[in-house]
Amino acid sequence: MKTEIYESDPFTPKKGRLLASLSTEYRIEKGDELFFDDEGRMKVRVISVQVHVLKSGEVYRDVLALKL
Repeated sequence: MKTEIYESDPFTPKKGRLLASLSTEYRIEKGDELFFDDEGRMKVRVISVQVHVLKSGEVYRDVLALKL
């Protein structure tokens, strides 16, 4: 499933900077901790997962995460 992970503002759950765009079947849930090892190590905690279903049947999700 197409997944986009966004950094969220700590006070309002709004999309911020795009951290990653990937295709995965991994079930991402609220409370999961994800690590990004691109430029050093960044740790984030998932605060929201929004699944979108289009008329065409395509499914994708947006993940909001707080930087720890």
